[in-house]
Amino acid sequence: MYTAATQRITGKPHRTLSALLLVTAFAPVALAQKFIQPTQEELSMTSLPGYPGVAAVILNKEEITTDDKHSAQHYARIKILTEDGKKYANVELPYVTTTEGDNDNTIGNEKSLAEIQGRTIHPDGTVIPFTGKPYLKVMEKGKGFKYQAKVFTLPDVTVGSIIEYRYSTYINDRGYEPPVWLIQGNLYVKAAHFIWYPTSEEMGDEHGDLIHTISWFPILPKGAEIVKHDLPGGGGSNGLPTRSYELTVKDVPPEPDEEFMPPVGNYSFRVYFNYIAASTAAEFWKNEGKYWSKAVNSFANPNADLKSATQQIIAGATTQDQKLRAIYAAVQKLENTDYTREHEAREDKANGLGKVKDADDVFRHERGDSTQLTELFIGMARAAGMDADAVLVPDRSRHLFINLWLSFEQFDEIIAVVNVDGKDEFFDPGERYCGYGHLAWQHGFVTGLRQKGNDTAFVNVEGEGYKNNVVLRVANLKMDATGSVNGQIDMTYMGVSALRWRHAALRGDDEGLKHELRTSIEEMIPHTLEVKDVTVSNVADYENPLKVSYTVQGTVGSWTGKRLVVPADLFLVNHKATFPHEKREVAVDFNYPSSTRDALRINFPSNFSIEAAPAIAKFGMKQMAGYGMGVESAPTNFTTRRDYVFAEIYILPDEYAQLRTFYSEFEANDQQSVVLKSTTPGTTTTASSTPAAN
Repeated sequence: MYTAATQRITGKPHRTLSALLLVTAFAPVALAQKFIQPTQEELSMTSLPGYPGVAAVILNKEEITTDDKHSAQHYARIKILTEDGKKYANVELPYVTTTEGDNDNTIGNEKSLAEIQGRTIHPDGTVIPFTGKPYLKVMEKGKGFKYQAKVFTLPDVTVGSIIEYRYSTYINDRGYEPPVWLIQGNLYVKAAHFIWYPTSEEMGDEHGDLIHTISWFPILPKGAEIVKHDLPGGGGSNGLPTRSYELTVKDVPPEPDEEFMPPVGNYSFRVYFNYIAASTAAEFWKNEGKYWSKAVNSFANPNADLKSATQQIIAGATTQDQKLRAIYAAVQKLENTDYTREHEAREDKANGLGKVKDADDVFRHERGDSTQLTELFIGMARAAGMDADAVLVPDRSRHLFINLWLSFEQFDEIIAVVNVDGKDEFFDPGERYCGYGHLAWQHGFVTGLRQKGNDTAFVNVEGEGYKNNVVLRVANLKMDATGSVNGQIDMTYMGVSALRWRHAALRGDDEGLKHELRTSIEEMIPHTLEVKDVTVSNVADYENPLKVSYTVQGTVGSWTGKRLVVPADLFLVNHKATFPHEKREVAVDFNYPSSTRDALRINFPSNFSIEAAPAIAKFGMKQMAGYGMGVESAPTNFTTRRDYVFAEIYILPDEYAQLRTFYSEFEANDQQSVVLKSTTPGTTTTASSTPAAN
């Protein structure tokens, strides 16, 4: 299921592991070291055939990576075709620096970016060089990493200009970083060229094992091939290259820009390279998995103090499930620094706390990051006598696991698997406010790497169905003789939606959360219906649904003579068509199965009567989705009930027509109205309190 899932969402066949080769390297002379003189055709270009209205097009793109110089050279030429395309003159070159350790023991990818040059060429051939100074912009930083960018603006860019720039990135001389060739982006690429010159040095990986092979995993346009060159006269002590890898592509379309896109790393054209200390993929995962599993066991296995603390926590529990629930609750009470802040070493020292070396330290500090808290949970489960292991998982919102891309960078988080009363169950204690026995959606329906003692094995991590991810929306309103209404709207969130709002609460204060919730409901309901008050409950009670209540007042319909036309479902009046495009290039990714249930009751006075109401409607996709809506009429009120269920995650391109038909049918039905006829339109009465719907 999971190997096929990658194929399922891409629509593109993946090539097999291309080669396992001995390598050495040096550096080239190529386009990245010079600017290209534009042709008359490029200068006069005003549009791109087949792509009407496109803002810009990449004329040339090149990347040359030279390991022995610990550097990469980058070059880009972009033709500006519209006013909107002028935004590409604002160049932002992001890069990530990672470090681990301190002082002289620091290791990692200490990157820098330099030698930035650029120019603008007008359609008449006039050249305006870039003479400014780029500035450094830090977007995010944390323990051991910094995400930053060099930012600059190319001068005097107009519609018809060609902009071009080149720069170099450098990495420290403590290691090597194989390239990832990103071939496809948001612009059409007329020509792209990539070269990699691997190192000629003998080196070891982080464990000291001798690296002797290169692996790669390509997702390439049809007909494109990576070419390996054996270069004469290289190797030995002369420092000349012995081998290189090269790719040339032309006329690459932009990435599809469609609704509900799958992770870009699994369908856009690119090549992943790796140095490995193994001769096969199976050997790589076995060896690297063993190192990781030993490290987890070293950190998580409980010492005497943690065993004692665990026994106190589970005191009185008689079953494994009861014991594990108590342990899970204890871990969830601890501070998760991924959602709060990092604590500096001097703070811990002032509080008599040392470095975190194992799970017991996490427990004593009463805080840890997501990984540390998960490992603590595993350690405490073991201390309670249960079989518990860690599972490495990718973040499915970013990418799916690719077995033939031999890199542990694919894994983003760890979850736990515990044998409870003879059955393996998955847990996500590092995900703040995630309920017992549940997973964050991005950690389910994936391939994970599970501990087996000091070894590992791949495992399918199941996700949760639509019954676990439910939103209930209930509106009880009372209408006066003029058509004005007041009353209450109640929202109940379970599963993914509840977790999302709880995480929103962690980002700010109570008023900030209420503001976000108010904004979310105002985007659904008629703009003439004013939200007066917001009440939230169960924010920290992650084992129960999150509940939000709104008091509202205003109008919900429009008058046509003596008739008041009211939306059949208030929560959908501002909804737009979900799938307007007739065709689809890649799969639809819904992220997770879900269910939404609506109930609307409007009580009206005796001067109103129901003249027309929608008939019961039902639509569906066999074994994938279902929809139903109906309106119940009574002498003094009407009640709309709507149910929507989608049980699948991925819809393939050849299933898209069926999906679009299903959505078109029920979204059209959602926009139907109830027609109320009044004997005295325009009469003013005082609205009373809202009765509850039965």
